[in-house]
Amino acid sequence: MNQLLTINNELHEKWRRILFRTCIIIGIIIFVAEFMIFIFNKHNQAFSPKIVHYLLLYLVLPSLLNLIFISGAYLILKTEKYSEKIRNYTVAILFFLICACVQCFHYTFPPILCVPCIAVFMTVIFSDLKLTRLICTLSLVSLTIAFMISSQELNADIKKLFLNCVVSAIIIFCSYLVAKVLTSYTNEQAQSIHNSYLKQLELAQAAKIDPLTGLLNRRALMESMKQYVYVDGSFNQSMIMTVIDLDDFKLVNDSYGHIKGDEVLIALAEILKRNLPKNASAFRYGGEEFVLLFTKQKLNKVAELVEKMRVEFSQYAFDFLEDQHLTFSGGIAECTDISWSTSEFFEKADQALYLAKGEGKNQIRVYA
Repeated sequence: MNQLLTINNELHEKWRRILFRTCIIIGIIIFVAEFMIFIFNKHNQAFSPKIVHYLLLYLVLPSLLNLIFISGAYLILKTEKYSEKIRNYTVAILFFLICACVQCFHYTFPPILCVPCIAVFMTVIFSDLKLTRLICTLSLVSLTIAFMISSQELNADIKKLFLNCVVSAIIIFCSYLVAKVLTSYTNEQAQSIHNSYLKQLELAQAAKIDPLTGLLNRRALMESMKQYVYVDGSFNQSMIMTVIDLDDFKLVNDSYGHIKGDEVLIALAEILKRNLPKNASAFRYGGEEFVLLFTKQKLNKVAELVEKMRVEFSQYAFDFLEDQHLTFSGGIAECTDISWSTSEFFEKADQALYLAKGEGKNQIRVYA
C-alpha cells in the first residue's frame, strides 16, 4: 500500500511539473498573441493616451498578473512543508487563474468567456472531485466578474452580453459534469489496478507457501538466502542454517498411509513455528525435509533451540501410534566464510545432517 502511495505521489509530482511548465508556455503565448493583435490593429495609429490605456489593460496588466500567479505557485511548489494535496490545488488554481485572466481581460470575443472550461477538465489529472467542483465554482465566479467588467467597458447590448454569459455558464457547468464522469472513471480504474496489484501480491505470496504445513517453501528459501548475498555471490552477514529430516518417514507412509504421514509433517511444522525466535524462518524444503534459517543468532543458542525442538517432537503422541514415537535428525552449519555460495552453505548443513543420520539418527550435529 505504501509503495502504491509513493508511486501515486511521484506521478502527481511529474504532472505538476508538466502543468506548471504548460502554464508558463500559455502565459507567453497569450502575451505574444496580444502583442501581435496590438501591432495588427494599432500599428497605423499615433501614440496617444488611448494607446497607453490599451497597452496597460490588455498587455501589461494581464501579463503582470500572470507573472505574479506563476511566481506564487512556484514558491508553494518548491516549499517542502506543504502537503501533496495543497500542491495539487496550487497547480489547478494557477491554471484557472491564467484562464480567468484571459476571460476577464479579453472578453470582446464571446468564446473567450468559456476558457475556464480548460481548467475544469485539467483537474481530472488529480482525480479529485472536490478540486473539480472548486475550479468549476471559481470559473462561474470569474464569468460573473467578466460580465460586470464587460458591461462597464463595452457599449454593447447588455441583453446580448448576458445571453453570452448564460451560454458560457452552461458550457462551464457541462464541462464540470464531463470532468466528474472522467474523474469517477479514473478513480474506478485506479481502484481496479490497485485490487489487481493486491491480488498479484497474494498469488506471489501463496506461491511461496507450502499448502500442507503453511511453512515457506523451497522457492522462498532460495529468495530469502539471496537477500543476504552480495552481487558477487558472497554472503553479507553471518547466518546459521539447520536442515531437518524425519527419521524413517517412508515407513510411516507405507504402514499408515499418506494421510497419517501428512499429520506428522503438520505436527512437526507446528513445533518449528512455535519455537522459532525472531530473525528466523522455517521452510519445507521438500518431502520430509525442513530447513531453518537464522540471522543474528549465536551458534550455541541455535543448537540448544533445535535440540529442544527435537526432544519435543520425539515426545509427541500421535493417535495412530500406540507406544511408538517419531524422531528427526538435524544438521547445523554456520556461514563463517562469506565467500560461500548458497549451494555450498546448504551442502555444509546437509553434511552435518548425514553425520547425524549415520551415527544413529534422532540427534543434532553441527558442521565443523
